Amino acid sequence: MTAATTAIRRPPRWLTRALLKPGNVLPAMVWMFLVANQALNSAFPPSPSTAGLVLINTVAMILFVVRRDPTKVAGKIDGAIALAGTFSVSFLKDAGQLQDAELLPTLIQAAGVIGWAIALSTLGRSFGVVPADRGLVRHGPYRFIRHPIYAFETLFFIGYLAAVPTPRTFIVIAVWAVLQVVRIIREERIIGGYDEYRQGVRWRLIPFVW
Repeated sequence: MTAATTAIRRPPRWLTRALLKPGNVLPAMVWMFLVANQALNSAFPPSPSTAGLVLINTVAMILFVVRRDPTKVAGKIDGAIALAGTFSVSFLKDAGQLQDAELLPTLIQAAGVIGWAIALSTLGRSFGVVPADRGLVRHGPYRFIRHPIYAFETLFFIGYLAAVPTPRTFIVIAVWAVLQVVRIIREERIIGGYDEYRQGVRWRLIPFVW
């Protein structure tokens, strides 16, 4: 085996560093537990919506581990808001209702998951949970709205609420929505070049609304 072949097979340095950081791996393990808990609290076999939610969170967890090092990180209050906003939906429990959901709520959730996946893959290694500056993403869905991940998450949870219209679902999603609005407003203050980006992309979540 030549030295060139060995070099080709080595993982990138940024990946090695990311996997060795306790600050990356330990939170990801907690995330994995919450995702697994959510799956276990749902009906078996899981509905397509539940499976999609678990898959999306698994992808997000992987991106979290390999995320790019930030040039600037928000304070503890912003971090607490972001963590609460991310993991508050772990308290959702479908109790089997998603298995019997009507077509429209299912289609809404499917559209939300697909858009969510596209936005997440576009963000790539700039993804994070706590607000931080890991580089401003302007392509893909970020050309049209400033927070497409949150927008498609909202669409998914609207479909979820329509499929499982219980007091528990309403309370969890309402708390999540309030946290996300606060998170969005505070998050925009920390990313470099955001003022210029805001002028070109006017809307945060819903075109012509907000």
